[in-house]
Amino acid sequence: MSVRPVLRRSRLSIRLRLTLLYGGLVLVCGVALLATVYFLMRELPTYDLETAAGPVQATPATRLGELPLGVITTKEDILTVLAEASAVALLGLALVSFLIGWIIAGRILAPIHRIARTARTVASDTLHERINLDGRQDEFTELADTLDTMLDRLLAGFEARQRFAANASHELRTPLATIRTLLQVAVAHPDEHDLATLAPKLLATNDRSIATVEALLTLSRADHGLEDVEPVDLAEVAAGALAQVGAEAADHRIGVHSDLAPVRVEGDKDLLHQLVINLLHNAIRHNHPGGTARLTTVVRGDTAVVTVTNTGDPVPDQEAERLFEPFYRQLNRVHATGHGLGLTLVRAIAHSHRGTVAASPNSGGGLTVTATLPALAASAPRSPVVYADAGRRLLLPGSRA
Repeated sequence: MSVRPVLRRSRLSIRLRLTLLYGGLVLVCGVALLATVYFLMRELPTYDLETAAGPVQATPATRLGELPLGVITTKEDILTVLAEASAVALLGLALVSFLIGWIIAGRILAPIHRIARTARTVASDTLHERINLDGRQDEFTELADTLDTMLDRLLAGFEARQRFAANASHELRTPLATIRTLLQVAVAHPDEHDLATLAPKLLATNDRSIATVEALLTLSRADHGLEDVEPVDLAEVAAGALAQVGAEAADHRIGVHSDLAPVRVEGDKDLLHQLVINLLHNAIRHNHPGGTARLTTVVRGDTAVVTVTNTGDPVPDQEAERLFEPFYRQLNRVHATGHGLGLTLVRAIAHSHRGTVAASPNSGGGLTVTATLPALAASAPRSPVVYADAGRRLLLPGSRA
């Protein structure tokens, strides 16, 4: 056990300290009030104590008990009675104030105790426990609601990590199991398998494993934030990505078009390239032959917007947000190529650049994915980059068609 918890246990509880504070303040105020009254009664009034028979000759009394009951004969008698009565009243006031302070402190601290109990339960047992503090809106209910929201996000993140670990294990195990099966069959029947037939299958399976591992490394890099940032023109990044996917677009018979205005952002150029390339891969691979895809970059105020729209199968509204989950595949996408991390990478990279990304289904089928990033002030419209004809023609700014 550390020294610090032992020292903490030796301190007074907050409830007791609040009680002493409330009671002490009342006691100090009472003493100050009674002292003021005593001083004023002693210095200001002029006392003329006489009976109907004339002045009373008496010796000043020093104690309340020395006077006959109800008899006040001198100024000192009045002040003595005032002092002793005030002392009794002050004692009663102190006892009542400490008692009321103890009760009030307990009621004030009750929500804190409830929050602490919930925190202990969450720390030791489950993330599903919530505070659910009732009552009027105040600082305590605001704190409880904030903690409940935080616990909701922690639970969602924890469950997402669990799904990610399970899916990643499955995605990595599947190609390894395939390689093992191919090798076992080749060893069991060496005469029926030659190297020329087996090698391409092993290479394709190995490439799938490498692609998954590289995607996981890129995701980890994006999640850990940016280290080296520089001004990047998203139009140039997009043009390079378009050239890179041209052959795949032609193979799938997808017409890819673009409208790229210069958009400068501050970020990691390699990660931004991954963002655009994954958007284009998603638009091409989850499409139908003869379909189209469009990439645009534009500046809206102080925001850089990258939008990719494609045709394809209809996507239910409730499924659009789930497409950003790791390894999630919609039912009509299970046979599509890829590692299942494309849109997950897009969201992670956008967040690492202090941006957002959202997906919305198109009315005629397909999806529109929009990534927004903070733009640099130098961004300004100019001649667009045009990319068309299924990856066979790329027109850069200033080129002729």
